[in-house]
Amino acid sequence: MLYIIGVGPGDPDLITVKGLEIIKKCDIISGWGSVIERFSTYLEGKKVIKLNYREESKQLEEIMRLAKETNVAFLNHGDPSVSDFQLIEKIKKLAEKEGVNLVLIPGVSSIIRALHIIDKDLSQVVFITFHVRGPIDYDEIKRFLLAGRGILVNPEPYPDGVKKIALKLKEINYNCKITVMEKLTYPDEKVYNLFPEDIILKDMKFSDLTIVYIPQCSFS
Repeated sequence: MLYIIGVGPGDPDLITVKGLEIIKKCDIISGWGSVIERFSTYLEGKKVIKLNYREESKQLEEIMRLAKETNVAFLNHGDPSVSDFQLIEKIKKLAEKEGVNLVLIPGVSSIIRALHIIDKDLSQVVFITFHVRGPIDYDEIKRFLLAGRGILVNPEPYPDGVKKIALKLKEINYNCKITVMEKLTYPDEKVYNLFPEDIILKDMKFSDLTIVYIPQCSFS
């Protein structure tokens, strides 16, 4: 059995009781190293497979082989259905191909914490992600703003990911403050309210664990 467990946004206390109980019962724990490390207390005596981009395909095949014989937990940052669709779809297809039983366990997403900070309900915003492999369509920002919606964005997971958003906003003459939320629920969580121009001029860099809120604003 393979469990994909949404382990929450950063604070390990935000994992669900169900998710934690499954981690305890599984013989093998897999996922990205930064996510697995949050739960090191529960990993003694277990086999741990830390994914890396170079060996990802080979490692996923190993996970499937092991999941045919025992319980394997794949620890996923936040919730499996929020902004990690490319990897989750790859795992789903591989599990189906290999005949592995797969169960998704929901988790708390950093999007929920972001909504608390900007004082919005999920129904009041649009969420888009640029945290993907492959071509990125920055014109999505303009299209949703023209539709009259504020936007929550997962930037590209690089230090200049937020700056790329700011450059697009400058291109369309958007000049309201945006909210940049970094490392949500971690001890060093930070929130900034900035004009796009300031981000560009100061060449500001941010963590790969960042969410940006772009409020509805007139532009030309």
